[in-house]
Amino acid sequence: MLNVKRRQIHVVAAVIRNGYGKILLAQRSLNCPHLPGYWEFPGGKVEEGETALQALVRELQEELAITATKLTPLIQVPYFYPEKDIFLDVWEVDQYIGEVKPHEGQDLVFVDVDEIDNYQLPAADIPVVTALRLPNTYLITPEPADYDMEGFELSLRASLQSGVRLVQLRSKKLGEQELEPYLQCAKDICREFSSRLLINGDVGLYRKYALDGVHLTSSQLNNGKQDYKKNNKDDLIAASCHSVAQLQNAEKSGVDFALLSPVKHTKTHPDATPIGWQTFADAVKQVSLPVYALGGLGLPDLNLAKQYGAQGIAAIRGLWRES
Repeated sequence: MLNVKRRQIHVVAAVIRNGYGKILLAQRSLNCPHLPGYWEFPGGKVEEGETALQALVRELQEELAITATKLTPLIQVPYFYPEKDIFLDVWEVDQYIGEVKPHEGQDLVFVDVDEIDNYQLPAADIPVVTALRLPNTYLITPEPADYDMEGFELSLRASLQSGVRLVQLRSKKLGEQELEPYLQCAKDICREFSSRLLINGDVGLYRKYALDGVHLTSSQLNNGKQDYKKNNKDDLIAASCHSVAQLQNAEKSGVDFALLSPVKHTKTHPDATPIGWQTFADAVKQVSLPVYALGGLGLPDLNLAKQYGAQGIAAIRGLWRES
């Protein structure tokens, strides 16, 4: 029997927040042929001749009686249902004109991001929820061995005071006994700022010190022999990737998010060839998980990174605040 490739349906969806930061969900009609009664982010199909933005503005006018005037890309999710293939293109609505109303008689609800799990969403929307729970910056610490304890503490504190809410403690020089005081210091400061702390590469330390997650190296991911089971369901498993194949492997392994690098030239890896923004964008479109851009980046690159499909930027010097 001849296998015919199914056409991928381009679907747009919006993340709309009210004045309290709660996120809008709309319920599908019980008569809907696909996933009736499920809750979803409002949106719809891109019609022939429309751009994604044009389609989303139109859908929000038709469904909710609002006109979106400022939007930022959040995540793109290719997903394969048994009955159809979709490419879910999700945008955050930063500004809109009008008042949200159920123009098509659908049920609407605004919920906190941590409450979304109480609502039954289509499977394609799950990576969207993950993206909403992740910040747009991811700090990778410099080598702790290069700092005395006071200098490390002051610099990490300054970094978190600047707004960083996701941190990876990365050391390639220290054993567990030498690393422990830095680890405990980082854990305490991250708790103080409600930031999450991941450890680079060491699943054992993640478990022993009850951290918020572990960041796997690309070689660990390729090995695939370790147990990456989480301590808690809200913990994070991340992975470093340098190609589409590694991103796809990360997705199959069930990680929560990934890094793709190097986007630009870096001082830490001067011999590595940058992939550039277009290659980055083409790669992240092929996986259904949030991906941070890494490599020679800082806060001035954040908006551009978002436009090319990144969850945000990851950086060492670009986010570390020396004190």
